[in-house]
Amino acid sequence: MVDLVELADHYKTDKGSREGHAHNYTTLYSFLFEQFRNEEFTMLEIGLERGGVEAGASVDRRGSDVPSIRTWLDYFPKASIHGFDLSNFSHIKLDRFQFHRGDLGSVADLDRLAATLPQLKLAIDDGSHASFHQQLAFLKLFDKVQPGGFYVIEDFHWQPPFENALPPCRKTAEVFEIFLRTGVFDIPFAHPDYLAAIAAQIQNVFVHRSNKGGVNDWHFKMVALQKRLEV
Repeated sequence: MVDLVELADHYKTDKGSREGHAHNYTTLYSFLFEQFRNEEFTMLEIGLERGGVEAGASVDRRGSDVPSIRTWLDYFPKASIHGFDLSNFSHIKLDRFQFHRGDLGSVADLDRLAATLPQLKLAIDDGSHASFHQQLAFLKLFDKVQPGGFYVIEDFHWQPPFENALPPCRKTAEVFEIFLRTGVFDIPFAHPDYLAAIAAQIQNVFVHRSNKGGVNDWHFKMVALQKRLEV
């Protein structure tokens, strides 16, 4: 049994304590996810390797590795793990891992992904970090999370340069700050009744605020939402 932070550092994902901006999200994740570490379940990770389109790479980029997927495969020895990315990772073959290629800004791609996936114990959005993409994925995929499961969005503190070219919306950090205060989701491109239905399904909200990992001041960097056991 290896510590999750040690696994993240070994596979060189910035979710750990040494690589890149070293966000150290795995310290929080180990507290939240250790309870079902050895269970059989399905999870999804959006965004499989740093340096993608959000960093200026071509949409035709061929991914070189999937460090966080390798971390999860070791940490969850019985889990089936799906990955979603705009870059091509289809050449990476790992037991218990299935890749889906698509665009976070495409309703059709997200609907196709949702139709393909079974119910999820865990979904983590570490994709483009564009606010519109984060919120659209949340609206399309939160329903796939099973009762008691988690939906996580990372890296609220940074948005890609192309964010201003996407449909206008609030920063995702602001959306969840409002939710924390009011229990209401303010996402203008979603129907209020659907937003209320999602809000009613959330049992717990875990927040990560930090002044480390690529920031110089305290930021709301990540949120983990746990779905109610009974909805």
